[in-house]
Amino acid sequence: MKKRIKIRFIQVPLLLISLVLLSSSALAVDFSFTDTEGKSHKLSQYQGKWVVVNFWATWCIPCRKEIPDLSDFHSENDDAVVIGVNYEPGLKDARLKKFMALYLVSYPVTRVNDEILQVLGEPRGFPTTILIDPQSNVVKKHFGIVTHRGLNEMVAEYESKSAQGK
Repeated sequence: MKKRIKIRFIQVPLLLISLVLLSSSALAVDFSFTDTEGKSHKLSQYQGKWVVVNFWATWCIPCRKEIPDLSDFHSENDDAVVIGVNYEPGLKDARLKKFMALYLVSYPVTRVNDEILQVLGEPRGFPTTILIDPQSNVVKKHFGIVTHRGLNEMVAEYESKSAQGK
């Protein structure tokens, strides 16, 4: 004879609340990287700011097109930072720096590394942009071109949701 497991009415909501709390805290991410200038960074040093992680390649025309918008967003928002992740392991440092100067990249750029991929996953294509909230939670993955206006709208959307949840 099989035993039935009895779950009391009160246990289900408590279980659901526990899962939600665990899942939201499990989303917090952190990784380290060194930018093209040799400066070490850790994502956690940007806690309290919105972080836009943008996977890109120099040969990618949509990636090139969005660089001015990413630079503007980075420069104009004190509460946000853009981190460019170049996904071209064979590209020489001198060529990458020349490209960045030509396209007036104003935000830190790093090479893709195993730690970044382990934390954020492989991009499905280029460009791929990941929005991380001020508590270091991944809140959105966007595939394709982003604009300055679109980034501001994404941030405003999640700030609005956050304010409603409080």
